[in-house]
Amino acid sequence: MANRSGICILCIGNDLVNLNLRCSRLKELGWNVIGSGNGHDGLFRFAQEPVEVVVLDLDDNGAESALIASQIKGQNASVPIIMLVEKRETLLPGATDQADAVVSKAEEEQVLAMCIRELLGNA
Repeated sequence: MANRSGICILCIGNDLVNLNLRCSRLKELGWNVIGSGNGHDGLFRFAQEPVEVVVLDLDDNGAESALIASQIKGQNASVPIIMLVEKRETLLPGATDQADAVVSKAEEEQVLAMCIRELLGNA
């Protein structure tokens, strides 16, 4: 499929197998995708690349994801952040406050691309 008008998605996740699968699926849909295996590298890449959407999948209780999301919003508040979560019950209070969308990992394959399209205005 053709590149979707240069749209770049940054996927940050510390489970490298799932990160690589996610990046591959999104690339197959025609987006440019950058993968990062940890939050520190993800922030560096965010500052260096023209990212339109960030997908965060870092930890079970949301603490690291909340910190990274906050730093990303501090750099560019207009970039949408999608936070992937295992179980909402295990999240710290306020963990998803900086996220523009929250997607259950159980529904990721069916929902993530649709969520990205909605946040980008169906790009």
